[in-house]
Amino acid sequence: MAFTSMEEANGGLKRKAGMENKSQGGKGELDLLKQRISGLEDRLTRLEKELAETASSKSGIFQFQQSPVDDSLQERDSTRDSSMESRVGEYGMAWLGNIVLFFGILFLSQYLQKNNQEIISLVIGIASVGLVYLMGHLTRGSLPYMSRLFNYNGHLLLYILVMRICMFPGSQIIDNSFLGHALVLIVLISLIYLAYRNSSQILAILVWLMAVITAIADGSTHFMLSLMLGITISAIFFVIRKAWWTGLMVSIFLAYFIYLMWITGNPFVSKSFELTSLHQLGYVYLFACALAYSFLAILPAKEGVSQNQLNQSIVLNGLGFSFIFTLTVLAFFTETYFQFFGLIAVFCIAYSIWLQLRGTWKSIASLYAIYSFVALSITIAGIYHFPLAFLLLSIQSLLVVIVALWFRSRFMVIMNTLLFVGLLIAYFAAGDFLNGTNFSFALIALGTARVLNWKKQRLEIRTELIRNIFLFTGAFMVLFSLHKAVPPQFVTLSWALSAMVFFILSVLIRNMKYRWLAIITMVVTVFYLFLVDLSNISLGYRIVALMFIAAVSLGISIFYSNRQKSKKEESD
Repeated sequence: MAFTSMEEANGGLKRKAGMENKSQGGKGELDLLKQRISGLEDRLTRLEKELAETASSKSGIFQFQQSPVDDSLQERDSTRDSSMESRVGEYGMAWLGNIVLFFGILFLSQYLQKNNQEIISLVIGIASVGLVYLMGHLTRGSLPYMSRLFNYNGHLLLYILVMRICMFPGSQIIDNSFLGHALVLIVLISLIYLAYRNSSQILAILVWLMAVITAIADGSTHFMLSLMLGITISAIFFVIRKAWWTGLMVSIFLAYFIYLMWITGNPFVSKSFELTSLHQLGYVYLFACALAYSFLAILPAKEGVSQNQLNQSIVLNGLGFSFIFTLTVLAFFTETYFQFFGLIAVFCIAYSIWLQLRGTWKSIASLYAIYSFVALSITIAGIYHFPLAFLLLSIQSLLVVIVALWFRSRFMVIMNTLLFVGLLIAYFAAGDFLNGTNFSFALIALGTARVLNWKKQRLEIRTELIRNIFLFTGAFMVLFSLHKAVPPQFVTLSWALSAMVFFILSVLIRNMKYRWLAIITMVVTVFYLFLVDLSNISLGYRIVALMFIAAVSLGISIFYSNRQKSKKEESD
């Protein structure tokens, strides 16, 4: 029994221990479940926050369009504004400071001079020039742009100082004209040498402007025109050595501007505009200047020399010379102008031939050839006068075409066409008709058209426009010449005969355009017959004219009929 009771006691203890273990296990599982639930709550909280932030950022994109592109644009705008500010601050203020300094020194010198302090004004002027040059020298390493402006400022102040001392009235100290001119020239030559040494095209142009001002301030013929020639020579030298084509263009304008000031009586000084009455051989300088620029065409093809730049220079020189020489003729040579134009024509045609044979730039040879023929036209007009000159000028047109064929120049053909049409309009505007001139225009036009068709491949002419202009102009002039030359009762017959000649030519040379000329001529002839001749000529002439026109028309019709039949037979 005791043993049994002990076993029951032990069993009770084990059950109690099992119950305790079960309760402890349940508490552990509950704690673990609580931890997992808490972790899920934390994760849900984080997810909600992230979703809220994502929605907020998306809303911001749609509301404000914030993007990397906008940021880069803002940065670019900020950089551009900063760059512009830097440029204005560095360069703009440098210009402003130098301009203010320049006028400040000038006003100070002028103030001292007005107060009878000429010596002090001169000393301060010299010291100011030296100080400006010194500032340019000291800043050449750290501030190169400002240093350059200081140097330009010093050049201008030096030139004005020397001009005040030597040439400007009221402040002139040196009365000796030769010495004064020599000092000014020394300054100009020194500055132009400095431009060459420093390779500064801007300084060269600035010195040429100083030369123009010096020429106007002096006013004497040979000093003014010598400066013009000096500008020309220096510009050509710089083109050869430095390829300063922009400077060359400016020099052409400035050189001819000096001559214009001289021939118009230096209006800036004289306050009046009238042509000079005495030439004092001034035209020699003009020819020398034009010749010097013309010799640019002999430059070889090399680096720094291009066809476009040469063409522009030659054309600008030709236009400037033509304008200025026209004024020269009106001022001095109204009676003997054709002699000068004859010399120009001879030189230009000889020069164009040399350029065509030996030169590099063939297009420039065409330019001089055209200019020579224009000068020759003026010479012919001056010698033979109108209306006889029209005869020779029409013949010259064919000569131009022949030279164009040799030069292979379409440009010459185009220009000759314009000149020929203009000449014909001038002939009709003059109204003084000569039979020889009328037939000359007709034959030259037809002959030119034939030559152009014969050699169109040599000229590389791709259209028929130019040839058609000459062809139909020639046909018109044939009718006009016959109308003026033959008696009124034979005009219709002569026109019908010319139509028959055109038709025969079309058969011989197998050219359709001459057949069109024949047809058009017949139509015009019929209209003229019914509108003019039937009321003016006698009955006998009317019958002859009608029968002849009918015969020619029927003959042309028969030709076309037979031609169509032969084509059909060949096709069958």
